[in-house]
Amino acid sequence: MGLWSTVLRSWAVRVGLLALSAVIVVLVAMLPEGVEVTGEAAAPGTLGEVRTDATRKYRIEPLQDAGAQFSYTWSAAKYGAGVRNYLVGLFEGTLTVERWYGTAQSRLPLLPLLRDTWWLSFQLFAVALAAGIAAGLLLGGLVLGSRGARIFSVGLSILGVSIPDFLLILLGQMLTIWSYRNFGVRLWSVLGVQGGERGWILPLLALSIIPMAYTARLISTALDEAMREDYIRTARAKGVPEVLVVLKHAMRNALPRALNGMPAMLNVTLSSQLVVEVLTNHYGIGSGLMRGLSYGQPAVVASIGLIFCTWFVVMDGLAVTLRALANPLLKGGGTV
Repeated sequence: MGLWSTVLRSWAVRVGLLALSAVIVVLVAMLPEGVEVTGEAAAPGTLGEVRTDATRKYRIEPLQDAGAQFSYTWSAAKYGAGVRNYLVGLFEGTLTVERWYGTAQSRLPLLPLLRDTWWLSFQLFAVALAAGIAAGLLLGGLVLGSRGARIFSVGLSILGVSIPDFLLILLGQMLTIWSYRNFGVRLWSVLGVQGGERGWILPLLALSIIPMAYTARLISTALDEAMREDYIRTARAKGVPEVLVVLKHAMRNALPRALNGMPAMLNVTLSSQLVVEVLTNHYGIGSGLMRGLSYGQPAVVASIGLIFCTWFVVMDGLAVTLRALANPLLKGGGTV
């Protein structure tokens, strides 16, 4: 009962934080809805801010053209109406987004588009997480090997945490471009048009580095501590094979300790997903967020922000729950 009360209390805290973050995201993302144009076109000779030299900053000079000078104000009433309309459209499922195809403009339902882009992001995240954790388990287990294997394990895990994902992506793009130009061999796709071919190798590699490095460091540390315990010496004294000592005794007790770092690992991986998607043209919710910002679509930004908040909270809650279930004595499962 104590364990489950701790888990439920942990989820209650995270649901409260989700509600608070959702309110903040919507209120901030919808701020452009309060902007309205007032006044008429400026009269000739009105001072305006223009750039007279590309090498210098903007400076004030008289404008002789009365062409498109308007004044802008922010209206709280218009902003409130925009937030209200967004929330109504969100709950009713009637939100739409403008799409341009050449010179033609159309309005498409927003929620189905977000569902499709989220599924692409989730596929990338799930595969990268599984591959990274599997590689990290193998890499962390090398700490029990020879001195060279231990140095290789620790060094690679440190490099995985130290190298920024954007640098790894840029290096990968440079490598495949160089290979294609010189040998006609494309190692992997580095760019893709929307609806066309997508490259998966580079984004998977970049996104799986963090969970691999985190898992390797956690497992290696936990195994190193577990192998010093008395029950390991007892098992060896009884003649238990070394493989069973590691797998049945050391690893079983090391895994709950390694789960302590899982919430941080998931949060860092999710935070990196936006950068990875943008730099590799992977059309998930990360790149969708950037397009929404670029084209001035507050509803898109707010909706993707809500998806990210929910994703963060659910992943963090699942990680903390798994940690608490794996080690009931760990009281940190109920902390934020």
